[in-house]
Amino acid sequence: MRKRYKIGLIVISVLLIIVTVLGMLKMFFKEEKPEKEANVSSIISNISDYGYTLDDRDTKYMKEAFEQLKEILTDKNIDYDEYAKVLAKLFVIDFYTLDNKINKYDVGALEYIYSNKVDTFRQKAIDTIYRDVIDNTYLDRVQELPEITNVDIINVLDVKYNLEDKEVDAIKITMNYEYKENLGYDNEGTIILIKNINKLEVIYYEPKVLEV
Repeated sequence: MRKRYKIGLIVISVLLIIVTVLGMLKMFFKEEKPEKEANVSSIISNISDYGYTLDDRDTKYMKEAFEQLKEILTDKNIDYDEYAKVLAKLFVIDFYTLDNKINKYDVGALEYIYSNKVDTFRQKAIDTIYRDVIDNTYLDRVQELPEITNVDIINVLDVKYNLEDKEVDAIKITMNYEYKENLGYDNEGTIILIKNINKLEVIYYEPKVLEV
């Protein structure tokens, strides 16, 4: 009996050693899971004197419009009507192209907004247009989101705008726009821009065409 008992102990001891060694080897050679790729963007172009930037994630259409703006603003005699038209296009492209936004807090077109209205505009966007944008921090979003593919300028007018109890010169632009796919988002609008020193800023936007 004692011999069988010793054999049993030896077998159990050997099994314990094997299990322990295998466990240690598994821990030592544990395959590390690759980190998820983060959704990051970088600036590829800018118009430093005006604070305008272009990211690598921006669409081809926006990149084309940005180059048009850069060309206009490098001219010694800036054509402000042309400036206003291209800026209006960039506003629409960046604001309504949600497919390249990281989440609902990643509101586009803020750099074109009148500085005193940026926070209000951003919050309204988060509560409305951007509200249902699913987070895409790790590039795993499965959601159909809009992408602007064309903006047509309908009209450009010099107007007056009441800003803080003062009437200022402004440019009013009416537009309509098209998407890669029609998902029911706004397809026309009116934008009003004012001149701040040498820079145009969006002071008002309405997602419909307003009469003169």
